[in-house]
Amino acid sequence: MHPKLQLMRDSSMLPDPFSDERSDASSPDETLSRFNMLATKMDLTSQRQHISNLVTDFLQRSDFRAVQSPRDVDLREKLNVDVNNWGVDINPSMLEKMVETSCSYAETAFGHTSFEHRYYIALYTACMLYGEDLGEHDPDAVTQFARRLVRGDKQVSPIFDCLADLLKQAHLYWSDIGADAIITGTVDALTATAIEFATTGTPVAPSALRYPYYLRTRAGGGPQYTHFMFMRSWREKADSYLQILPEIEHWTLGTNDILSFYKEELAGETSNYVHLRADAESISPWDVLRHLTEEVLDTARRIDDITANDPELYALWNRYLQCYLEFSVRTPRYRLRELGIGYGM
Repeated sequence: MHPKLQLMRDSSMLPDPFSDERSDASSPDETLSRFNMLATKMDLTSQRQHISNLVTDFLQRSDFRAVQSPRDVDLREKLNVDVNNWGVDINPSMLEKMVETSCSYAETAFGHTSFEHRYYIALYTACMLYGEDLGEHDPDAVTQFARRLVRGDKQVSPIFDCLADLLKQAHLYWSDIGADAIITGTVDALTATAIEFATTGTPVAPSALRYPYYLRTRAGGGPQYTHFMFMRSWREKADSYLQILPEIEHWTLGTNDILSFYKEELAGETSNYVHLRADAESISPWDVLRHLTEEVLDTARRIDDITANDPELYALWNRYLQCYLEFSVRTPRYRLRELGIGYGM
């Protein structure tokens, strides 16, 4: 795009600064008991190797090259000051992780944007990361966000006041279409958070084929993070890249699902997109993961084809692809180093 921030947080586009602390706290026995890997009879080593092979194959077929974006110290210092001024009670270590993750996301996937844009994205991400945590502890803060936004009322939480202020500035940084998508996408994401908590434990009915993707696209923050790629100063109007927006959103969400699968299985997550889709299609999560990998790779090829006659757009898309993969591989939250996957692969 948080300790159990939302049911599908790990399959969100939003990074999760608190998940490492949560999952690393498990004992080896607890990890092994949760790591049942879709009720297969494979042993733990075989399970890890299976996922490692799948993820490595995906990265290689994506031509991942480990860009190694520079670390933005100024961005971290500025964001750290602002989030500490929120006046909310938050564990210092969690706050540090939130700042680091938000800045890392902005400086990699959106490193081509100006400092002002990167700061907007980092602050927005921090608001969503912490703000969505309220869905578990204070659902009213989430469900009231939209109504208070349109009325111009003060939000229940100061984090949401900050988020509302950011949305009011969106048109300064992105095209009219992009800013509108950022605003509506934010409301959709928070609404989806409320839906997820309200439907905890509700099984997905077989043949409810569109529901997993419906919830995925809203909870995942796809529209806003896709439009974050395209500064208003880069191209005033969105006409030239409109047709690739849904493709980039699909690629990003799917890539996140693939690269976060190992960590989610360790945590015993079954409310993510892979598992929900498996229930809806009455197939195994392994089959979903294999299908999804091919779908995402096919989406990337089609984006290449669509942008082939626009060198500037083609270069921007390929930079985003590489840097989003870089963020995903280098962030500790996915625990990919446990699979032997890192910059030395």
